[in-house]
Amino acid sequence: MSKSDYIAQTSISYRKKYGQFFTPSLVASIMAKWVTENHPKTILDPAFGLGIFYEEISQLNLRNKWHLTTYEIDDNILSYLDDIQNKTNITIFNKDYLESDFNTYDAIICNPPYMRFQKFINRHDILPKIEQQIGKKLVGYSNIASIFLIKALQQLNVRGRLAFILPFEFFNTGYGKEIKKTLIEKYLLKQIIICANEKDIFPDATTTICILLCQNDQLKQDIKITNINNTQEIKEISNISEYYHHPLDHIQLPYQKKWTPIILSLISQQKIPKGFCKLSEYGTFKRGIATGANDFFALNKNKIEQLRISDNNVCLCITKSHLITKAIFTDDDLILLVKQDKPIYCLDVEEINNQAVKNYIKLGEEKAYHQRYLTKNRKPWYKLEKREPAPILFGVFNRGRLKVIRNFTSAIHFTCYHGFYPNIFGQNLINQLFIYLMSDIGQDIIKMNKRSYGNNLDKFEPGDLNNSYCPNVEQLNAINEEEVREIISIANMDKKEAIIMSNKLIEKIMDD
Repeated sequence: MSKSDYIAQTSISYRKKYGQFFTPSLVASIMAKWVTENHPKTILDPAFGLGIFYEEISQLNLRNKWHLTTYEIDDNILSYLDDIQNKTNITIFNKDYLESDFNTYDAIICNPPYMRFQKFINRHDILPKIEQQIGKKLVGYSNIASIFLIKALQQLNVRGRLAFILPFEFFNTGYGKEIKKTLIEKYLLKQIIICANEKDIFPDATTTICILLCQNDQLKQDIKITNINNTQEIKEISNISEYYHHPLDHIQLPYQKKWTPIILSLISQQKIPKGFCKLSEYGTFKRGIATGANDFFALNKNKIEQLRISDNNVCLCITKSHLITKAIFTDDDLILLVKQDKPIYCLDVEEINNQAVKNYIKLGEEKAYHQRYLTKNRKPWYKLEKREPAPILFGVFNRGRLKVIRNFTSAIHFTCYHGFYPNIFGQNLINQLFIYLMSDIGQDIIKMNKRSYGNNLDKFEPGDLNNSYCPNVEQLNAINEEEVREIISIANMDKKEAIIMSNKLIEKIMDD
């Protein structure tokens, strides 16, 4: 059965349930050629899917007789694989690979399912078994793909090869640290292939994709970094081991650090300018308030009046990203949103004995808001964490230009924005930092720490921003204060012009 037929006949919700997105044949061919270069006898595919890896391996002229062991949990897919299941060189187990016995293989090839590990109902039974098999504790792992990888690495025979597809964000996550340590210290990692234009290569993917090529040979070699932009490039690759752009020594990829900025700095035109420092030297980006029930806590003026909730029990709050449309957010903008009856307030209970407040809380409990994941772990469930207004707001999700806001209001914000809170070194440099973050140079440098989710959607966590680079104190102080104020004034009316002016200022301090 072809991939297109299966996708046409299977709902998106069903495919998401099993974390399915399928490997294009061009990519599968490269992976199959690499893992079978040493003519393995035993091959493992932990997530069979529609069998693209088996098809590609079958087309190769291997010296040895080989046998593929594979696992597939989806009965629906298996019902279409009768012709393959009758082959003598393949064994398909209709079970979860994570629950399988611990055997070793000469080659492993896999496109694992992409879903949060918490979605597995029997995960509490699976984890202890895997931990016993591999001799490692698995704490904080959030994606099933990483669990597949760490188990597969332990099943690789000496001199065996492994090819694995993973989301690129894996290199930045906390749970990826232990895997990166294994890859580096045991000299397993040989090559990282980044599929830059993932919609051309992986049309079904929702995140930027990379491919790890590993070999259990204990040889310390440079790690090759390959960047592939489109399918035409793949067609022209005869030997993936010889197709790379940058070699990296193992010490250049410390497992304790995020690898994304390191790798992107190699394949990006943007470099970190001389003298720049971590943004965290000026303060800290923090996430916005996580309510656990925005539709309960976010209020507009009309609803507040209907509920008769007093001003003492609400506060001004940016509850949705799209409420701010300009780079400068002022009290006038806030007043306009109030007049338009936008949800620009947040419930902030100060008078628990106030009858109107008690009535609203009771209404929330009748609708089971207090039983949601976040609210049920708060005491009392309606009491939110405290936040001060942040002078700079940064959009969590961005397409194209990063959304940076200079906030001159007293409004706090929900998790649609991260807020920057300056320390004593950054208090007098807020406007200069904003100018930098708005400039093209600043945006390109900040993007080196992004997490890509496909379709040009970028995501940032507070730590990604705090670890980004920006001009040092001397450089920022060299920016003319009058010019900064002029740019902010213009940005309130003409953002494009303000960006051009910001670029000139930042270029000037870099040249100096």
